[in-house]
Order: sequence, then structure tokens, then C-alpha cells
Amino acid sequence: MRHSSVSLSSLLLAFAANFTAERVRVRDITESLGQRSFGFILLIFALPNSLPILGIPGVSTITGLPMLFVAVQMALGHNRVYLPRWIADSSIATADFQRLVNKVVPWFRRIEKLMRPRILFLSQGSAERWLGAFCVLLAFLLALPIPLGNLLPALGILFIALGLIESDGVCVLVGIAIGIAAWVFLSGLIWVAVQTVLTMLDKMV
Repeated sequence: MRHSSVSLSSLLLAFAANFTAERVRVRDITESLGQRSFGFILLIFALPNSLPILGIPGVSTITGLPMLFVAVQMALGHNRVYLPRWIADSSIATADFQRLVNKVVPWFRRIEKLMRPRILFLSQGSAERWLGAFCVLLAFLLALPIPLGNLLPALGILFIALGLIESDGVCVLVGIAIGIAAWVFLSGLIWVAVQTVLTMLDKMV
């Protein structure tokens, strides 16, 4: 993947400004970014789940399933994204999408100052397929109905996507570390929940 001379923050602002219809469909995103890296598409889908932004109903369902499909195709080495029609036609209000972009751009501008192409073997070539497989696991976690359980997996995907876009292996490593932490944390929550249920059942017998 080649490092783009256009900053990510500028790309996101232009991307959001181009949508003038009432709602933004998943299809609009994939068609606009189809020739670009899978990193851009994963980034768009990870954003709503990565930050504590409220007031966007159903956003996890709208973004979680496409993220899983995109990650699977990335792992398989596909060059373009394909989504079933029922996912591709899912949408959110354009005003919500633009509000989301306006909230995250200032953060991205700070991150951009720290990012640069480095440790390239972690973000190019066959590494993209392995990262796609890892993102499949994170997308699966994100889809689980666990309160606040979507934050860490989405952050992991977000940093991996940023690393792919900017060819920054350090950012990829941060995403992998967050992803592993997400698995450990959520596995612990599930274990505690199972033990709690078993204890309650034991007391009822």
C-alpha cells in the first residue's frame, strides 16, 4: 500500500461533504472507496463504535456486519469489496454521519502528526491478509451483545486501519495490542457471567 500524500483528516472532511442526500448508505461508502485500500473502508465502519458518541441509533448493527464482511474479504486477498444488498442498502442520516466526521477529525489531525511510513512489512503485502483475519475476530467480538463490549474491538480495528492507510507498522502494532486486550477483557467478562449464572442455578437447586 502506498502512503497517500492527502491527509486522512482532509479525506474524511471531503468524503462527508460529498454526501448531500438525506441518508448515507453503506453502498455509497464502498462505491466511493472501492478502488482504495481496505483500510479506508474498515476505518469508516469502525469510527462510530470507537468513540463515546451518543445519539446514532442502530449504528453497531449498521457498521458491524459490513466490517465483518470487509475483514473476511481482506483476509481472502480480494481487491474490491462486495456486500450483500441488504447490508449495502443500510444507512444512517447524513447529518449524523457528518457530525461524526466533524467530531473525529480534530483527533485524527493530532494522530497524523505522529504517524509516518515505518516497519512497512507489517502493513503491506501478505501482512494485509493476516491483519484481515485478525480483524474478523475483532468484528465478531464487536457484534456480541455485551454492554460497552464494542469499544475495544473497534479501537483495535481503527488503529489497524490507520496503520494500513499510513503504512505505519507501529500503529498496526498498537491495534493488535488493543485487539488482544479486547479478547482477554471480554473473555473475562463472559467467564464471570457464566460463573454467576452457574452459582445462581446451584443455589436454586
